[in-house]
Amino acid sequence: MSKEHSADPFSTFLNATNRPSPSPGPDQGPSTQPLPPVATSVLRALLGKVHAQVGRVGSDLGLTTLQIAEAVSLLARLELVTVGQDGTDDTMELTGKGRELLTQL
Repeated sequence: MSKEHSADPFSTFLNATNRPSPSPGPDQGPSTQPLPPVATSVLRALLGKVHAQVGRVGSDLGLTTLQIAEAVSLLARLELVTVGQDGTDDTMELTGKGRELLTQL
């Protein structure tokens, strides 16, 4: 059920989340929209950690798999974290841009 007007709500959700979010143009400067609360919590949880396991951070924060996946995806798109692999585990780490944003929160 991957049609655009499918009755399957999960397909509709996936179609909506797979669309690129608008980014500011070169003359607009950085986005001033705040991060969603879950993404902000994930970002704060990474402070002082190197190669934090995505699943562990989500578990420590009491997040569902979908919540941590959406937060990490958003943070990676905004270049606030880098995502990598440590064996079979997905890891993430703050970027300089992510650390800078944390000082402003």
